[in-house]
Amino acid sequence: MSLHYGEPQVAVGVVFAVLATLLVTLFVVVARSAREDVAYEQVQRVGYRVRRYWLTALVAVGVAVIVLTFFYLPYASGSGANRRLVRVAGGQFFWSLSPDRVRAGTPVRFDVTSVDVNHGFGLYDPHGHLVGSVQAMPGYHNELDLTPAIPGVYRIRCLEFCGLSHAVMEGTFTVLPAAGGGAP
Repeated sequence: MSLHYGEPQVAVGVVFAVLATLLVTLFVVVARSAREDVAYEQVQRVGYRVRRYWLTALVAVGVAVIVLTFFYLPYASGSGANRRLVRVAGGQFFWSLSPDRVRAGTPVRFDVTSVDVNHGFGLYDPHGHLVGSVQAMPGYHNELDLTPAIPGVYRIRCLEFCGLSHAVMEGTFTVLPAAGGGAP
């Protein structure tokens, strides 16, 4: 996988590099301008002022991050009553889906279980990006709500070591192009 300009990982890396450079520069400037004969009271007064500003800045950044990312949480809203149910069973070393295809834009609820040991149900879009995962356990039914938007063949991989053939435990799920009528 290669990163391209404009991707979130690149932006985070650039911001981190800039902040790290500014922090190192600040430390160098403070270290070079330090005096040995400073009264403790002066250091304490300045220190408390800096600490108060630092706390205020951290709280402001924290609140801003929470507010800005709140609407991008990956959790489904609503009861799921209007979702297409796809039953998924994992076993050594297969995935069984019913139905195994939906139309793009259809809300889907994957009802995932296992017939033998624990498995990790990982769904990858046609570009190879992980779009959802949930644990598949015997005797339990875990749900994963997604709305696949990209038509194509989605790969299912096991994300939990489950035996000698774990590495080849794959399945597929097909997302058909969107049509005016909804589900196929």
